Amino acid sequence: QSQPAEKPSRSPLPRHEPMSLPLAASASTRASGASASRPRAPATAPATTNRPARARDRGGRPSHEKLQPNPIASRRRGSTTRRAAIAADTAESDAADGIVPAFGEGSPAWPLVHADLKGKVRTVSVADARELMARGASLADVRPRIEFEEFRAGIDGDDSLDVRNVPYMVPHRSVAKRWQGYMLCTKDGLKERDWRFTRSFAERFPDKSAPIVVGCKTGGDISMEPIRIETDPSTGRTRQVIPEGSSQYGDKSKSNSLMAIYELQQAGYTNLYHLDGGVTKWCVDGERHQGDPYKFYFHPTILPGILFQLIMVEGIVVRSNMAYVKKFHPESYDQINNTNALYGIINDLIANSPINWMFDYYS
Repeated sequence: QSQPAEKPSRSPLPRHEPMSLPLAASASTRASGASASRPRAPATAPATTNRPARARDRGGRPSHEKLQPNPIASRRRGSTTRRAAIAADTAESDAADGIVPAFGEGSPAWPLVHADLKGKVRTVSVADARELMARGASLADVRPRIEFEEFRAGIDGDDSLDVRNVPYMVPHRSVAKRWQGYMLCTKDGLKERDWRFTRSFAERFPDKSAPIVVGCKTGGDISMEPIRIETDPSTGRTRQVIPEGSSQYGDKSKSNSLMAIYELQQAGYTNLYHLDGGVTKWCVDGERHQGDPYKFYFHPTILPGILFQLIMVEGIVVRSNMAYVKKFHPESYDQINNTNALYGIINDLIANSPINWMFDYYS
């Protein structure tokens, strides 16, 4: 008995390109490979049957029919594209320069950053910053672009103050993350650290020995102790230790300007000053500025959040009414559902949402 023949080798297909091998060829290849592993039966078919049969794919469809795109292959192509984009971002980011970020992925805990900064940061008051700027220093405003547009130090057309905006936090690269911010009425959506912050800063401030005052919205106080996490040795449980002056909603020892200085010192800037109280105190103290730090400025990116919250409030009211009717007037519940389609849709929407536990609890 003859040994089974090996399957003919098939060259691997590129992952990023759609399959270009004809289905007829692939089917015939599979057929030849499958028949080679078994002894051939004598040919008994008449000579008139030598017409090539239509090749069929694994699903039984003729090869000439158009196949639907493979979702698994599409996901693979998408993930490969994302990996390529991440690789490109890594090459463009300041991580390639050896910068350790003070915030976000790859950053140490803030108490470690705070300990490293303590003793290295020169904090100046608004009056001292004004004197520095009168002698040629610049103000680097590291707030997000939209905050800089609302209020800032200096006046348009007045060149006596050198104020430049280099945002430390920028709109998130993920569209889903940005939309989470829109739904929470966050202007410009959720934000992340600019992955090339020190490079962006060098484009605006190329002279690394020039005096630069770095300011954000509120400044932050490096002299305060940071919020830290401690472990109880007796129980092994962790707890948050909040020093006086801070709260669970904000660490007064932390700010965008301090995190920016931490990274800029790594980038080689040697003449940095930290603005105490930030740009808000600059404006409140009556220095030259435009805009009002305490005024609400409308921005269209908060509209989705307003609409979403109005719908949720309406849904809660409808769900509460329907829960009451179902419990105390069950004979009217089906009538309301059948005659008011919108009520039924909203009720079903809230019933399948995470906040439905409130109604189940009170019931």
